[in-house]
Amino acid sequence: MLQIENKDKFGKVVAGALAKIELTVTDAGMKKRWINAIAKATAEIEENGVFMTYQEDDHSLIIWSQKSNKIYTANGHCQCRAFEQGSPCFHRAAARLVRLYLEPEMSAIADTKAEEIPYLKNNSYIKAERVGSVRIN
Repeated sequence: MLQIENKDKFGKVVAGALAKIELTVTDAGMKKRWINAIAKATAEIEENGVFMTYQEDDHSLIIWSQKSNKIYTANGHCQCRAFEQGSPCFHRAAARLVRLYLEPEMSAIADTKAEEIPYLKNNSYIKAERVGSVRIN
């Protein structure tokens, strides 16, 4: 059973994942599919984390899908149809988000105030940007 106790920290992980997609994926269609996978993974983790188990030894996430009644194990690979077709799937996105959330380094970042990190300082001259349907300041 997976529980996200620190919503602020999880929000930072999701924002970081969306920013990375924006910076690294050049194909517009693939970028949209990854953003959708991250959005669905975020919702599934928050709403159905009780049906997920994280395995630290191999950094995999075991997910019981209520919709298909199948169990998927994701850690960069997955058994779902989307993965077989070469598309991003929310199972892999969820596994990465959970791994990043649970990493000790992320805990240190989440406990640091934005004013203490130079690239996170509030600069009034920076315009807010949108990544998919998410606004990033």
